[in-house]
Amino acid sequence: MSTLKADTIVASDGSSPATLTKQHAPKAFINLDFSSGTPTAQDSFGSSVITDNAAGDVTISFASAFGNANYTSVGMGGNTSNSLRTPHQNKATHTPTTTQCRYQVIYSNGVAPVDPKYCGIAVLGELA
Repeated sequence: MSTLKADTIVASDGSSPATLTKQHAPKAFINLDFSSGTPTAQDSFGSSVITDNAAGDVTISFASAFGNANYTSVGMGGNTSNSLRTPHQNKATHTPTTTQCRYQVIYSNGVAPVDPKYCGIAVLGELA
């Protein structure tokens, strides 16, 4: 049995991090703060643009295209009163593409989209 120990794994050019393209790991994530009324990214990876469509309704553009539009998104949001809200893809009205997806943040009982204080979304799938 062999043991591989490493602190950093870099791409073959030696100057950049290795790119996850075939592994099953999040290819994009974003942590949004809605407290000002306009969603702002507190931290992100693999996302390039946030479009504020309406209250609790954002479109996230991805820095790298996915291989198809059948990726999976997971997320959760909340506010200071600990009300949980779930971001979801509404495929009935907003078809995701390989480069962006529209998310609506709703209470678990399905009321209209609302701005939470914070919201995190991770996107899993294969990149193009």
